[in-house]
Amino acid sequence: MTADAELVFRLTGGVTVTFGGREADPRIVGGPRCALVLGFLVVNRHRDVSLEELAEAVWPADRPQSWNAALRILLSRIRDTFRLVGLPADGLRSRSGGVRLTLPASLRSDLELAEMYCDTSLGDPEAVLHNARKALALITSAPLDGITGSWADHVRAEATRIRIRALEIDAEGSLRASEYARATQSAQSIIAIDPFRENAYRIAMSGYMALGERGQALAAAARCRQALAEELGTTPSAETENLYLEILRSDDHPTRVTVAAATPSIENNAVRIERTAERVTIDEAVIGAAHGRGQFIAVVGEAGTGKTTLVLEAMDRARAAGTTVLFGRCSEESLVSFEPFVEAIGRELDDLDPVTVQERLRSAGLGLVKLVPQRMWETSDVLVSSVEDDDRALTMSAVLEWLTSPMRRSPTMLVVDDLHWASTATLDVLRFVIHGSESAGLTIIVTVREEFTDRADLRSVLISPSRTRGVQRIELGAFDVEQVAAMVEASGSDLDPAALHDRTGGLPFFVSSLLASDALRSQQQLPTSVAESVAHRIRVLGADALELLEVCSVIGLVSPRGVLRSAVEPMDDGAFAAAIDELSQARLITEFVSSSEVMIRHALVQESVYVQMPGIRRVHAHSRVARAFEDHGVDHEPDGFARMAYHLSHGLDSDRPRSVDFSIRAGDAANSIGAYEDAVSLYQSAAERLTPRGDSSARCRLLIKLGRAQRKARNSAFRSTLLGAAAMGRRLGDVDLHVSSTLANNLYGILYVHIHIDHERIASLNDALHALEATGRDDGSSTAHLLAQLAIEQIWTTDHHTRRDLLVRAIDAARAADDTDALIAALSAVLVSLRTPHMATIRQDAYEELEKISSIAPTRTLDPMLTVWLARAQVVNGELAKAQHTIGRVSAAHTSRDRELAWLVSSIDFGIALAAGRLSQCDRQLEEIRSIPASPIETYSFGRLLAFVCGLRTLRGDMREIVDAADDMTERFDLVSSYRSILALAMADVGDVESAARLLSWYDKPRVAAIEVNHVWASSIAVLGRVAAQIGNTIVCEAVYDLMVDHADETISAVAVVYGVTHHHLADLSIALGQYDRARRHLDDALRVHRARGFDAWYAETLYLEALLAAKSSGRQPIDAIERARRAADDTGATAVRRRIDALAGQWRA
Repeated sequence: MTADAELVFRLTGGVTVTFGGREADPRIVGGPRCALVLGFLVVNRHRDVSLEELAEAVWPADRPQSWNAALRILLSRIRDTFRLVGLPADGLRSRSGGVRLTLPASLRSDLELAEMYCDTSLGDPEAVLHNARKALALITSAPLDGITGSWADHVRAEATRIRIRALEIDAEGSLRASEYARATQSAQSIIAIDPFRENAYRIAMSGYMALGERGQALAAAARCRQALAEELGTTPSAETENLYLEILRSDDHPTRVTVAAATPSIENNAVRIERTAERVTIDEAVIGAAHGRGQFIAVVGEAGTGKTTLVLEAMDRARAAGTTVLFGRCSEESLVSFEPFVEAIGRELDDLDPVTVQERLRSAGLGLVKLVPQRMWETSDVLVSSVEDDDRALTMSAVLEWLTSPMRRSPTMLVVDDLHWASTATLDVLRFVIHGSESAGLTIIVTVREEFTDRADLRSVLISPSRTRGVQRIELGAFDVEQVAAMVEASGSDLDPAALHDRTGGLPFFVSSLLASDALRSQQQLPTSVAESVAHRIRVLGADALELLEVCSVIGLVSPRGVLRSAVEPMDDGAFAAAIDELSQARLITEFVSSSEVMIRHALVQESVYVQMPGIRRVHAHSRVARAFEDHGVDHEPDGFARMAYHLSHGLDSDRPRSVDFSIRAGDAANSIGAYEDAVSLYQSAAERLTPRGDSSARCRLLIKLGRAQRKARNSAFRSTLLGAAAMGRRLGDVDLHVSSTLANNLYGILYVHIHIDHERIASLNDALHALEATGRDDGSSTAHLLAQLAIEQIWTTDHHTRRDLLVRAIDAARAADDTDALIAALSAVLVSLRTPHMATIRQDAYEELEKISSIAPTRTLDPMLTVWLARAQVVNGELAKAQHTIGRVSAAHTSRDRELAWLVSSIDFGIALAAGRLSQCDRQLEEIRSIPASPIETYSFGRLLAFVCGLRTLRGDMREIVDAADDMTERFDLVSSYRSILALAMADVGDVESAARLLSWYDKPRVAAIEVNHVWASSIAVLGRVAAQIGNTIVCEAVYDLMVDHADETISAVAVVYGVTHHHLADLSIALGQYDRARRHLDDALRVHRARGFDAWYAETLYLEALLAAKSSGRQPIDAIERARRAADDTGATAVRRRIDALAGQWRA
């Protein structure tokens, strides 16, 4: 292989360029098609590519007329990408109608390097194996993510071929190097991709036998026979059959049970006292789940009270009764994101045949494939989503789907041990699964230490307030003297039970620990604590056993046997086996019969051993463990990055700098599956250890990652982190870093754009725009995103014309870059920031284009907030059924972790019901939306509820609630001008016309004209006109009419609350002004529009105005008109409308 070959082009995942320590993403520089063109040129770098051929790849259909000019722009953006990383721009040559990359041959793509690394002609087996593992590290995901076309499919097929070759070299070499676990893992990966490759089955069979797992070896042989027979109609080769017969003859090897490999088990010689009541509780819960009544049980108690023992016994009984049992634990170090789910699901996958694995993973979707990425190559057809799609909702939905899937043929039990160590992200997923499985055949059992139950996030899981049934808590206490006496008797000990109880406090683990120790039975003075008991027991261990136990405590509660063996490498095989036996006999560890793992018997033992280790031995042990994990390939696996970072950061000083890269990679992996809190912790750890301490591109990129993760985790520190990153990018003169950090610093949520003016954020956006303009890059995707965000931020600080101009520029920039994501951002910003009736045309155009994009790519994942805005637009347009469908695309997984989003979805549901005239339903929904999420700066939440109360009480009930808030609203007249007119309307509604008139007397024509035109202008003007018409203030009526008449066909709305079509309010004003003919015309239009848009309650209100007009214009009682209005009001539950109709009819009775 060429010694000076350098990786420059990454095709796996998305296309990126790396050179001289700098990285550039062509999608950011020039949009998705820029990445496509660069990828096509890299794949065909050894020849000239005609412009026609390039255009065919970019536009396989609907090629634009100006495609030649568009291609030139894309090629220019590729050269810009080269410049950003220090590559010569003339590395891309265009001449004579063709294009070619002319960079030095030593600058390679990842696929080229991986192919070179698979060269087996070196002769040195260790070098060949090392290179194969390098190749596997390069191809960790499918290439050309998001790019379609036959050429891209060919590249992906080629990547699969290279990966299979690298896996074969790795599997064969690992087998020769006695790395049996690694050999079987690589062999199984090959089988998952190509189930007809016999050599892989033979390697797996040989590896399992070397590990002592005869049952797994026989299972691999059976899968080989089945695959060949069912698909090819043939039988295994003689070589495979001979190996199979050799395995059958090896009767001296104990058969491994695959199910037990997934969980710990109860030791047969353990002294146990049965907890009958607790056993019955769990067994009855399992029976309930079997009948579709999901169960959640929290087993709570002090450390050592036997929580895990109780649960393990329940698992054995459940499994014997036909329940599928899954087990996962939470480690104190929380090294793996969503650890219990990864462990439980990963081990269940290990027990399934490849065909079933593919079916189940396809059913669960991308979220689960990302959770267990080692299975990613078995389901390449699932990998259609962008690497940017890191929503936790994917993971939450996938885990729930996996556990409750209709594909399951039996009830399921999920056990999560030591939940008190769970991260916030893990608790978030568990909370969702508990809520979503109430009617499923799933029993969830967790164990928790008593002292942690006051943790707020843990407590919210334990009480599961969203469940209406099937939630139980088992409190495990210490044993009494009689139970301790029973344990003493069962063990054959002569210790005094009363003295033992006094010494141990009846703590079951402590009691059994003392009873199990022959060395302690003869001592008169018993240990006073578990730690002291452990210290006594390890004091009599041999040197090898002590070293092994200490390394186990460094690795954690469970140690892979192969890693453990490597970490104590100076110890020979005989000494290692003897040390294992010594620790097992001392009941300090358990070696599972059915797996290649060693487990410390109890977390208290692990904690005691680790704490008692001398510092220097602990540091050396961490470094040795890191090297052992590296030797076993864990440093190439997403769930291994955090392990490497942890051990390197706690190891020797010379190892600690390497922990930075692993922390960043672990943070990226956590972020990609939605474990944002874990990502924050990992990025912060990396930032603390990254050198140099001052400004650098590496630190700026890390701060951007940290800020993004903090924002997704709803950690308010994201703002200062990203502002700091933007300032650093500016000081470095790196425009891309400056822009990236500015775009990442984006408040997520709808309430913020209603109430918050962030001057610092606005200044930051303008700085980034100026930086792009200064480099002549003000017409691309980044510009579009910046302009879109700037328009939203300026809702309260600029007029709608200024915001419109910004967004027209944003849309043009997105189109020029041919970037759909940027276009969606710009169009969405139109819906958010241009909500005045004056901007109705551009707003409707934006909505229709967003709808078109969605219909062209119906499987495209929409941002939940964009979904909310689309649904709002549909409510206003009278597309109520479509709005209901749209808001339904926001999943329960999204709303379960986002109170604001959940509230917004409820508000849309309210708005749809109100518009459709389901007013009694709105009464109930109003109570649901009273709990408004806290604003970052505003504590007066009633103001945000006001639109809903006013909208409903205009039609149903009365406005007494608003009148009761008069004092608070009056204090805020200067801050929110619409409060004055809303309060006046409420006063008039409850009969206090004098107070209403007094409030309205403040207005004159200049003041009405001076009302600021913002997103609440239309509703504010409509309310003002309505109360003016009711009390007969003709000056205000005329002023309001003049302002509203140009927008007669528009729907008046505030948030998701429809307030009727403008024609209705113009008719009301015209009646008050005595302009009856004009009122008639407006009424006809209002009736037509309300009926067409499905605004049934407002149709009833317009019928009331029709009766009022008839009465006013004729001076007689309009009996027919009144009856029509009454029927419409009664049909919709519009009691306030009915009250006004009855009052009108009562004028003649009086």
